[in-house]
Amino acid sequence: MTRFISITSGKGGVGKTSIAINLALQLARRGQRVCLLDADWGLANVNVMLRLQPQRTLEDLIETGLSLDDILLRDCHGIDIVPGGSGSGWMTALTPVQFERLATGLADLDDYDFVLVDSSSGIARNVTAFSLASPEVLMVITPEPTSMTDAYALLKLLHTQDYDGHVRVVVNHSRSHSVGRHSFHKFREVVEFYLKRKLPLLGLVQEDARMQEAVLEQQALCSQHPESPAARDIAVLAGQLMIETHSVQALDSAEFWRRYLAAAVPESAVESAPVEDTAEMAVADDAASAQVEGGTRQRVELERQIESLTAQVDALIGEVNRLRGDAGSASDDAVVPLDRGRRSLRSCCPERWVAELASDYDIVREAGMSFPVYQLQQADGKVMHFACHSLDDAWDTPETGSTRS
Repeated sequence: MTRFISITSGKGGVGKTSIAINLALQLARRGQRVCLLDADWGLANVNVMLRLQPQRTLEDLIETGLSLDDILLRDCHGIDIVPGGSGSGWMTALTPVQFERLATGLADLDDYDFVLVDSSSGIARNVTAFSLASPEVLMVITPEPTSMTDAYALLKLLHTQDYDGHVRVVVNHSRSHSVGRHSFHKFREVVEFYLKRKLPLLGLVQEDARMQEAVLEQQALCSQHPESPAARDIAVLAGQLMIETHSVQALDSAEFWRRYLAAAVPESAVESAPVEDTAEMAVADDAASAQVEGGTRQRVELERQIESLTAQVDALIGEVNRLRGDAGSASDDAVVPLDRGRRSLRSCCPERWVAELASDYDIVREAGMSFPVYQLQQADGKVMHFACHSLDDAWDTPETGSTRS
């Protein structure tokens, strides 16, 4: 059985295709048979990013009835690729017959361990159909407010259509793992509050200049710079996917495409529905208008909340950077008290913020007191140990009564 994973996002420009390509390569390096389906209709970003010039694409499969073997690009960096059609606007509005031909032509994907679907961004019907058909969805977001609000809109659409698969989040373009984790926590809080749905994090991918270099060179990052920070992060994503097998659902190709057609093709009953009574139509129109208005208000409120959270994150980043500069002359193992002589600093950086940024912590006992020492990763990769104390902590040592500085 094959694991179908749809990689999607609420908006473009978040690095979705880069994640898809490099994740496919990392899975292949772990001995997995991987097929990457370029389902970004009309744009074919996989072709562009890997400098591919396929002779036949999905457009030929749909238009002329070619088979999968006729268009498949085999062993590109260790993976097989189903190339998308570039510059073909008609692919964004396929007819039911064309959808049927697409599903029939791609029905033979059972030989792979993973089929990664690089779908388009947004909430169009033919875009969300891939997510609704896939037992697993990777939602790519960035710390930007627009990315998170659009991702929420897509999640809400999947929720309203009773999607019962596994959605996991990948935070791309993170300035650091700590900042990416903090952004995810805030996004998860909004989703849990409004949609009452748990949202796990698959992993974080750091902002990496070499990723942009690889894109400009039309090469895969994992091939060009396998030891770069982003490549290592994506390798972690691949390892995590291979570990998390107990709760995922594998499908055969026929079942996947049956689900896809059910989500993508409008029901014939809608097209042939009888004309409703005028009064009933008016009531329906009023209800639809009220629903749209309510959704608009909710989106505005969501955007306001995320903008507020983003401002807090930016302030926190600035404060942490300043703390790192202040601690530059001190030992990495130093415990930094914030209450004696640093009252203003403590008021700007409460312990709960430090705890959210921390990658780990240890409980330290000294002079009969216990307190947590957090580990914060600095920009240069070094780890700084950081302790916060409350105003109730006793700073006088029992033996001498002196006060520690």
